[in-house]
Amino acid sequence: MKLHSCGWTSIAREFAPTTLNTRFAQHISNSFGQVWLHIFALGMVICVVSACAVSAGKDPMKSLSNPESLPVVQMAAMEKLDESPTPAYISALKRMMWQPGFSEETRLAAFERLVKLDQAGLKEILRLQLPKMQALAWRRTLCEQIAARHWVDMTPTLVRAWSVPMAAWIQDDKERPERIAIEQLNGNVQLTDVLVKMLVNSDPITEANLRLRCWEMLQKLGQRELLVKLLSDATVKPDDRLLSNLRSCAGELGIVPTTKEEILWLQALLDTKNLAFWEQAKTASMQLPPEVRLKLEIRELPIAVAAFKFKPELLAKTPPELYQIVDVRRQAKGSRIVSPNFEGYGGEHTENLYLMRDKLSWGDLASMAIAMEIFDSPILRQQMFDLADRDMADRDTEFGGVIRIKSDGKPAIDEMKPRVQGNDLRYEASQKMFDNAYTGLFHFHLHCQSYDNTQYSGPHLGDFDYAESTRANCLVFTFVSRKELNVDFYRHGPMVVDLGCIKRPGKDG
Repeated sequence: MKLHSCGWTSIAREFAPTTLNTRFAQHISNSFGQVWLHIFALGMVICVVSACAVSAGKDPMKSLSNPESLPVVQMAAMEKLDESPTPAYISALKRMMWQPGFSEETRLAAFERLVKLDQAGLKEILRLQLPKMQALAWRRTLCEQIAARHWVDMTPTLVRAWSVPMAAWIQDDKERPERIAIEQLNGNVQLTDVLVKMLVNSDPITEANLRLRCWEMLQKLGQRELLVKLLSDATVKPDDRLLSNLRSCAGELGIVPTTKEEILWLQALLDTKNLAFWEQAKTASMQLPPEVRLKLEIRELPIAVAAFKFKPELLAKTPPELYQIVDVRRQAKGSRIVSPNFEGYGGEHTENLYLMRDKLSWGDLASMAIAMEIFDSPILRQQMFDLADRDMADRDTEFGGVIRIKSDGKPAIDEMKPRVQGNDLRYEASQKMFDNAYTGLFHFHLHCQSYDNTQYSGPHLGDFDYAESTRANCLVFTFVSRKELNVDFYRHGPMVVDLGCIKRPGKDG
């Protein structure tokens, strides 16, 4: 059995001269006595350390697998299990790579063992877990280990991990350990060249997600023109479905998607069942002012189609003209402004229309104008209030769905059951909702835990995260009294504008 450190610093401090019996310390007063005093303290340390022999316990595997075991116990367990490594032991070492609760020291010891015992299995567990890992110090150490061992084949894993936003590195992407490792692994090859090569050459089936992440990271690096040039070269993978879809979007609509979610949205619109919508999008976008078409996003295509079917005169309006329309209607809806809690986002945020005026696109303003027009209808207002009343009575979930303009030009509210229930402060969008929302106008949900829910009015952090990841156009409805629902428009950014309140129809309103 081996001895392990029990914390030399703390033991030495415990037996420092000042902790000895005062009468005894006074008795040893000259320099010679001081020497013997230190020898005495050292002897005490040795005695305590000798008593600190660490056991792996009766069941070393149990000791190793328990994150609450002391690191010294886990180290002793590994040394014991090293004598005859079993598949169960190797599996336990792999779990230590990602399971919360282990110290970095023991993780690294497990990592080094896996390099010798099952390097292929180690790489596979890193492929699965590194992009999801929240232990940032260990995440950085793993990236450093990958680079130091020159595991070039782990570059795709590093790209996937790098594409996941991490708050700790949000301000300085150049400090991302994954990016640093990619650059070190690929030597003199430019980072953009590495990403383009993976985008073009990766398997379109098994590595479809990786290709989308490469596109996304190239956009984040400011390489839009490089991507436009790639798409304009028809000789590059002419039969590739992803590149073909992106070429159609850029060539027919002038839109170059930015994120993975926007590309998935594009692919859904180019699906056979949505081809009629795609043709309408092309027709509607051609009626927009030229300066608007140059800046269109994927999320603005459903807005253009909705305007084409519901309020075609909006298509020819410039953003300043639309702002005037929205401003007049906003003032008519009342001045109630209820700001959400932006804690954690930094900077200055507001939901005041006037203060946001320079940040609003044609699509933002057109969608707000359409939303206000829709809820001029007593029938649709009543439908939304009925939904809100049911939401307030149901303590298992928030309610939500999709607002769309039907083929006959009439608006409709489609309630969508949440993906999961059990939390009255959260709405979990289902896949069915996403499928319907690709051609819909708004994703919406309600904050209706009570009739006076003013403190929860407007979108909050989870809602902003949702809008950021989906790139959707969203509305949230909040009870501020039994007779009123406050309405907020929001999208990625985060950007939010309070549209005022709608009133319950009939005698109750």
